[in-house]
Amino acid sequence: MAQITLQSLLPETGMFQKSQLWNMVVVNSSSTSASCYIVLSLQDRNSGTEVLSATSAGFTLDKGAKQLNDAVLTPIQYTYFSFSGDKTDDFLPVGNYTACFKLIGQEGADLAEACTPFDVAPLSPPVLIFPADSAVLQAAPTSFSWQAPAPLVMFQQLHYEIMMAEILPGQKPEEAIELNAPFYMDLNVTGSFLNYTGAYPSFEKGKWYAWQVVAQDGQNYAAKTPVWDFSISTNPPATQQPVDISYVKLNRENEAGLSVCNDVLRYEYDNQVNDKIVNYTITDLSKGKNEVIDKGTVKLKPGTNYIDLPLSKQLAKNTQYRFLLTNSRGENWNVKFIISNQNK
Repeated sequence: MAQITLQSLLPETGMFQKSQLWNMVVVNSSSTSASCYIVLSLQDRNSGTEVLSATSAGFTLDKGAKQLNDAVLTPIQYTYFSFSGDKTDDFLPVGNYTACFKLIGQEGADLAEACTPFDVAPLSPPVLIFPADSAVLQAAPTSFSWQAPAPLVMFQQLHYEIMMAEILPGQKPEEAIELNAPFYMDLNVTGSFLNYTGAYPSFEKGKWYAWQVVAQDGQNYAAKTPVWDFSISTNPPATQQPVDISYVKLNRENEAGLSVCNDVLRYEYDNQVNDKIVNYTITDLSKGKNEVIDKGTVKLKPGTNYIDLPLSKQLAKNTQYRFLLTNSRGENWNVKFIISNQNK
């Protein structure tokens, strides 16, 4: 037994597929060959529970070094205890693991064994979106949004913890999150956004607030965002909308309102997703056509945008159209309009 050694080639951290668990080197220093197979026990390092076990196909170990992998050891029989899967190329869920391998010889003799700790982490952590970092808002935010960690296939029970804290004088945002009592906290947010309703604590003008989102996969920590901060302005909002021009507000509902315009469609859109550019389409709704007759892009700034969109001369008067804007979250914002007197 002392003449055979086994060494796992797993890196310490990263994204892992189950097939990577079988990358190892076995060295036979004896003068004889051995018929053997490998048994794997994968354990959660935090709880100590076994989450997966597997048994490889048999192979012959000749004298010298032999590099093993998933292809050499196929077919491999897996048994799942804590997470599901039936493909050898499945990503392992995020977590902290220890992989223990046993090289079993003839008549069940243990020839070698090795245990390797490793951590499965997402390729990219969650990313905060709105409110933007160091933003000074004209009104208290009614929603918070962020981008999910990637890739999502690594997570089986993804949810988020969101924390907010008031930043005291002389503090950094990170210190506020770590040291201060939470201003608001939710430990089980299932989507990548939070609707902040009037039932929650009210933000005060002139104060700064820190916020952070932590991704969890079940009971396992996955990754967290940097800490961002924002404040509510004490100054009245600057006049952005001329008093003699009205802007129709885009609606998320399919049955949007109807605007009557001339050669320019003026609309209001609240850019809570903090997009810099979005796509739009204009559809002819007359006689049930639903035909896209124009499309383009619009540049945006954070917060409320008042947009003047010149309309194509090809659009007919007294015909109903739909303007539809799609943001990066996949939301559709739209308004119906009729051209009453287009300039020629």
